[in-house]
Amino acid sequence: MAEDTPTPRASGTVATFELTCEEAMSKLDSLPPSEEGVDLRREVVALQALFRSWETRAPSTQERAAAVARLMDAYRAVSELASKAGQ
Repeated sequence: MAEDTPTPRASGTVATFELTCEEAMSKLDSLPPSEEGVDLRREVVALQALFRSWETRAPSTQERAAAVARLMDAYRAVSELASKAGQ
């Protein structure tokens, strides 16, 4: 294998982050369209891509902490939006 070929890395924690993103998307899919929903969807999609990149490249401690904080903020915002919509 070439030295520059990414090595797949399995992580249960990353799988949990990805599952949280999927749950957020599912909640967003059940809500009426809104500008806030579009913005949140964009953030969740970006987080999904970031977490997928960790399968081949481990993040630094700072990158990981920042991404987890973003995920928690996004999930909280999705939950609040769903609450406002009565769901």
